[in-house]
Amino acid sequence: MVKLTDQKGIALPIVLVLIAIMLLLGITVVSVINYDSKTIYSLNSSEQALHIAEAGYNKYLWLLNNDTYFYKFGENEDEGFRIESTYVASENQEWAGYTKAYEKTAYSSGNKLIGYFKVEVTPPTISNPVVGVKSTGWTADSSAYRTIYVEIHKRMFTNYIIFENGEGKGVYFSSDSRIKGPYFSNGDLLAYSGAKFFDFVGYVKNKDVKGVDFAKEPVKMSRLQMPATNSELTVWGYPDNGGYTYTGRTYILLDNKTLKIRQSDGTLSDNVSHPESGVIYIKSDINDRGDLYISGVLDGRLTIIAEGDIYICAKDPTDNTIRNNQKEYNEAYNYQGITYASGDESIPTYENKNPANISDDMLGLVTDNDIIIHNRTNNWPVANDGSVFTAVENLKIQAALYCRTVRMQDLNYFERNNKNLKQIKYIGSRIVRYPSATGFTNGSGYSSDNQFDYRMSYDAPPHFTEPVNSGWEVKSWREVSSQEPLP
Repeated sequence: MVKLTDQKGIALPIVLVLIAIMLLLGITVVSVINYDSKTIYSLNSSEQALHIAEAGYNKYLWLLNNDTYFYKFGENEDEGFRIESTYVASENQEWAGYTKAYEKTAYSSGNKLIGYFKVEVTPPTISNPVVGVKSTGWTADSSAYRTIYVEIHKRMFTNYIIFENGEGKGVYFSSDSRIKGPYFSNGDLLAYSGAKFFDFVGYVKNKDVKGVDFAKEPVKMSRLQMPATNSELTVWGYPDNGGYTYTGRTYILLDNKTLKIRQSDGTLSDNVSHPESGVIYIKSDINDRGDLYISGVLDGRLTIIAEGDIYICAKDPTDNTIRNNQKEYNEAYNYQGITYASGDESIPTYENKNPANISDDMLGLVTDNDIIIHNRTNNWPVANDGSVFTAVENLKIQAALYCRTVRMQDLNYFERNNKNLKQIKYIGSRIVRYPSATGFTNGSGYSSDNQFDYRMSYDAPPHFTEPVNSGWEVKSWREVSSQEPLP
């Protein structure tokens, strides 16, 4: 017979081992759950901080869409954008007074505080014509911080030395054309062999450019749509909005920081300060198209919109002294067109993109009709078929021009009288529906020297007309350390 031994002593240790294993597994599971919960909490907090940072950027972008130049001095307390600090001249002369950083802003969902964001701004420069937006977001308990840096740019008409809308018959750039700045056509790109483009070139339809010298290969792009009217600009010329409005033919001399203005009824106003809004509106009436005659030197920023034509004069158009012969006209002071008080050397151009003291002067001339170079009269300053020749050699036009076309008052008069006036030196931007000539191949009239004002790669005169389909485009997006300084 097999004798059974007592197994109580064996069973107890087995039970204890099993309990220990189960306890160990339980502790492990609890530890894993706790670890995963903390990880998930951490990830959620981090993602939440990123969401808040992006919300801060999006709010700022919304404000920029309402005001293209909000990045300069913009403040909107209703949206939580209160200026904390501004740039000083020692950081960048051109940025002096611009917004550098906003105070931190609470970010809530309903009545629940989610966290905070803080927005800092890097204004554009000639070498980097984008607005930099640094947005830092953090959770309400400060457990997580995330920072993004986004560079954005808005396509403007003034981004180009010449913008052509492509209306009418295309005109070829001549073989001696030198285009020293970005060029864009809503139509065809047309140039004869020998023409030279020194910067970016864009076009929409077709090109015929055999033998043309390009700094960069031309790029086929989408259209920039011109608005049907300039009504959004004219409202800034209303007195209620800080502008000036004049009715009928108006004569203006830019007299540095002030204006001299003669109205169609003969009323003369001297030492007129620049309008608060920066905009003057010349409107038509039943008997008058609302033409503008202008010349002089501008110290400041100004946009003038006229419902009629705009005549660029070499001499003071507010001076209605009778000048019935050439000698009397020649004795009047020669302003040579329209220039900036800061001087040519202060305007960033292709030859000198970084002048020591960059100009803060900027002029815009806007009309749905023509901008005309004044060249004939017998009743100064009215442009007519008189025998007094009013054009001068080496005319200067420093401005952004928006019009149907830029042309001579009477181009054939130059050829009939064999008048060679050397050149028109444009510094700025020309936005035209179609191009036209200011001279002939035989040398009569004006040749043109086209220089882009590189400030206009990111800036424009006050409330200047914008494309219908223009919006802010993201050029770069990256996440950065919240302590990383602005570029």
